[in-house]
This record gives sequence, structure tokens and C-alpha cells, in this order.
Amino acid sequence: MARSRGTWLGISLIIIGIIFLLDSTGEFDIADLLRTYWPLLLVLWGLAMLRPGFRRPRTLADPPVLGTAPRGGNIHEAESLQSSNVFGDVDIRVTSPSFRGGSVTTVFGDIIVDCHQGGLADGEHRLTVSGVFGDSRVVAPPGVALDITAHVLVGDATVLDQKREGISASVRYTTPGFDTAPKRLRVSVSQVFGDIDVRQ
Repeated sequence: MARSRGTWLGISLIIIGIIFLLDSTGEFDIADLLRTYWPLLLVLWGLAMLRPGFRRPRTLADPPVLGTAPRGGNIHEAESLQSSNVFGDVDIRVTSPSFRGGSVTTVFGDIIVDCHQGGLADGEHRLTVSGVFGDSRVVAPPGVALDITAHVLVGDATVLDQKREGISASVRYTTPGFDTAPKRLRVSVSQVFGDIDVRQ
């Protein structure tokens, strides 16, 4: 089952990458493609929801309450994080005091990576979060320097107190003195359809 999920994830990422590559070379306009074929995306999403075992995505409208774990969140005690998923939500609470980043991807579902109860190892580390259909939320560890990049094709991107909306919305934030801070985390969040929320 895990191998099958990895295969579908790989195929999905290759297709999305080809679309963006063709868009950047001017072969076709991705906005025009979305205007023409967006109903097909709804059909695919509906088929995914009919799949046995599919869980309805939770709303991310309400921010997490610091000091409490996300409901249903999986506690992750390891120093690095590697998670890939095709159908369903990813809900992880990182508790390691020496977290070293990692990557989380999903195609159909929401992503929550909550690190506020953990800490970061000395040096610079990277956390990459990417999704296709759904919302992504990251809560960074407290007291660390951050370099955050958030990009969403269709939806809202919120990083701390900065927010961008609409088509191809991007937000970039860097903590003052990031390069010389003893603990640094580079956070990269990308979403195709959905909202992004990054906070500390």
C-alpha cells in the first residue's frame, strides 16, 4: 500500500512539475488551462472522496491553541520528519527538542505540522511542506530564527502577520539576523489549491 501511495505521489508531482515547466516556457497559459478544465478537477476530487477509507478534510479556519496538541495529531518524537500521503490528512505534532526539519507532502488532504512543543537543533535546518488539494498549516518551534517562503497557486497565503490572496500568491519572511542566529529553520510551504498558514 505504501509503495502504491508513493507511485501515485510521484506521478502527481511529475505531472504538476511538467505543467509549471510548460507555463514558465510560455508554451501555454496555466491560468487559461484552469479556466477551461477546473470542472475536471472537481470530478477528480469527487472520485477521490468516493474511494474507501477517504476521510473528510478538517477545516483549518481556527488557529491552533498554543500549549495544546492538535486533535487527532500524531506525536512525532524523531529528530527529522519524512511523510508522504495521497489521500487523507496529515496531522503531526513534533515534540523532539532537537528537531532537524524534513518534508511532508500530500495530494488530497490537509497538512498540519505543529512544532511549538519541540525545539530545534543547533545550526540551519529545512522543513518543506507541499500539497495539491487542501490546506497547509505550520507552527514553527519557538525562539528560533525563521526564513519562510509560502506560495499558493489558488488560495490565500498567510505568514505571521502577512497575507496574500488570489492567483499565485506568495509571501516571504526572514527573521532579522537570520544568518548569524545559532538555530535557524528554513520553512518552504507550497500549495496548489487551498490556503497556507505559517506561524510561530
